[in-house]
This record gives sequence, C-alpha cells and structure tokens, in this order.
Amino acid sequence: MKSTSFIYLSAKNYDGTVFETQVADWLKLYKENGIFFNYIHLFFYCEFKKKNWKQQQEDGIRSALGELYKGYSYSFPSRGLFIKLNTQLWANKIREVSKDADQIVIFSRMVYGKEMELLKKILDKPVFFIYDSRAASVEENKYNAVKKRKLDKRQFDMFSHISFTECVTCQVADKIFSVSNVLKKYLMMNYGIDENKFFIYPCLSDQRKFYYDANLRKNIRDEHGFKDEHKVYLYAGGLYNAYHSLDEVVSFLDYVARKDDNARFFLLSRDTINQNDILEHYPALNGKFINKAVLNSEMVKYLNAADYGILFRENVPMNNVASPSKFAEYILCGLPTVISEGVGDYSAICEPNGLGVLIPECQMKNLAEFDFQKLINSTFDRKHIAEYGKEHLSKQARLPFVIEQFKSF
Repeated sequence: MKSTSFIYLSAKNYDGTVFETQVADWLKLYKENGIFFNYIHLFFYCEFKKKNWKQQQEDGIRSALGELYKGYSYSFPSRGLFIKLNTQLWANKIREVSKDADQIVIFSRMVYGKEMELLKKILDKPVFFIYDSRAASVEENKYNAVKKRKLDKRQFDMFSHISFTECVTCQVADKIFSVSNVLKKYLMMNYGIDENKFFIYPCLSDQRKFYYDANLRKNIRDEHGFKDEHKVYLYAGGLYNAYHSLDEVVSFLDYVARKDDNARFFLLSRDTINQNDILEHYPALNGKFINKAVLNSEMVKYLNAADYGILFRENVPMNNVASPSKFAEYILCGLPTVISEGVGDYSAICEPNGLGVLIPECQMKNLAEFDFQKLINSTFDRKHIAEYGKEHLSKQARLPFVIEQFKSF
C-alpha cells in the first residue's frame, strides 16, 4: 500500500477563534480518523521584517496545532518569475516533510494553481492537489471596488489576474472542495470545470461545542432576567467586514422593538460598537439591547437562551456563494434563524425544513412590507432543528465523507 504525505498549505494568520475552528479543529479531527496532515505556513514576502509579529504568529499556530505544525516558508505574488520562486521555496519544505512517502496530497485554500502545476512536475513523486474553495475569489474584490467607487484600468487588470489564477487553480486541482452548491455552479459556469471534480464541503461546526440544552437555556435566561413572554433576538459575529450587514441588523432590531414590547436583543461581537450612538438613533432599543463580546466557548449558552438568530447578508455574488459557519452554530443549538435572501445554499433550505424564516430582498429594503405576524405566529421545534443540524451541519456528520475523499488517492 502506498504511503501518503498529506500537506496543508496555508497563509491564514493566526487570529484565535477563526483559525482554531476553521483550521486547527479540522486537522485534529482528520488526525483522529487516520489522516495526518503536515501543516506548512506561508508568510507573505512583506512580512519578512516583522520579526516579533512573525514569532507571535508561529507561537499561536504551534500552540493550536502541536505536532502537526511543520514550520514555514514564504510566498511572493503569483506573477512572472515569482511563480517559479514560490514553487522552489515550497518544494524544498515539502520534500523535507515528505521524504519517506510514496506520494503527496496537497490541500490548500490558496489560489496558487500555477505553482501547483509546477510542483507536480518538479517533485520526484506523484503529487495530487485538492483546492479547498471557500469563496469566489474575484467577487469580494469587485464588491469592495464598487463600494469605494474605485474602478479604473488597474482594478480591472487585477480582477482579470485573480479570475485567471482561480481558473488555473481549478483546472490543475484533482479535486475541488466547494463550500456550497452555488459556488460549485459558479466555478463550473465561469471556468468550464468538470462537475465530477467537486465535493460539497460547507463551513460546519462541532456538535460537541454547539448543541441544544433546555436547562442551559433556562439558566442563561434567568441570569439575564428574561421572562417566558420575552422573545430574544440574537446576532453573533463580526460587524465591519465587507460581507456583514450591520445597518440591516440594527434596523431589523429596531423594527422588531417597535412591533413587540416584549422583544429583547443580543448583539454579540468582538468588534467594538458605540452603543450610545445606536440607542440615540434607535431609541426603541433602549433598555432591551445587550451588546457584549463572548468567547466562542461560551457562545452555546447565548444561542440556547435566544429565540431567533439573525443572519443577514447583502444579496450579491460574494454572498450568494458563501457558507457562513454561524448558520451551522445557530441550527446545532436548535435556534430558528431569520435569514435574508441569497445566503449561499442556506436561504433556500430554511423555511422548507422548519429551520426559520426567510425575509425576501424586497422586504429587507422596506421592512414595513415584512409580515411580522408570520414571524410571531411561526412555531419551531428546537429539538428538530438541532437534530437537523447534527445530521447536515456538524463536522462529525460530514467527517466520514471528507476522510473518504482523502483516502481516494
């Protein structure tokens, strides 16, 4: 039987919770199931002189990954002669950790198809590449440029470069892990990629960390003084990235507060917000609004305490292909989700599966048209929602199929 060296190439900065849940936890689960990944970090060329920062990054990654961390290399822009330089730098590190293997499987989210094509040629053993596609690479760049009204020839040259590089990455990949069916269709339509290459691999959550518990729900509600008649609406996550919709979230909370005097609100984020400014503009939230930062390990308490989770994204291609892990967290905790239109695969499955309420785009833009009674009168079975989460949105449920993909080489 051939021995395989599994390589995880990543340039993702260590940022605590996101790195640990999206990278470290997965690699540990793979290890528990017989797939041992060698993690190689790629620092960008512009980070050469940031010695203290680089050491902090290494310390964080090593702490999160333990023996899986095999060191680092460097990455230059994927253009011209830098492509060959990247390839040689990475090949040296890959040879170091794969010297006793018969073949190599490289797993990466990075859009470096040109380098992968060369690695297949210069490494002295068979190399297979799995592209872990988390987004439509060019769409976020387009979205930000349009928002900033920064559209010139240089921008369009950059869009073209990103699209071409993503196309080559998809073409060179032996398999493509896609976070959503919408993303899969996007890549097939834009780059002519064979459907047989794809494996759907959404952003999932750990059912050991997110789960429904009626006693936990009661305890945290009692702690915050919530009565049975109080309906608690919760938003958890970042506030200021391009894909977040803070204005829409706060407008919705204000709309609900004016409709229902028993409504209460959690806004849970590590990002800072001027609560006084919000209350000045939205006085209906006064006395009903709790804004705080919560550790990921404590989030399960608040998701159980709430009655509705909020997941709003602008209905644009960047979000249409997405797979927010927050949805998995909400559903695993049995939390009915109020979702906007066009959020990856999730908007379409919410109402048919009894997981929450969809607000169409036209109503998001004019909440006066939204039928609030539809939300109030809807009944949800939290145990059913949590079970759906375990079956479809937990890392544990999807893991055997992922392991099967790795072993197929």
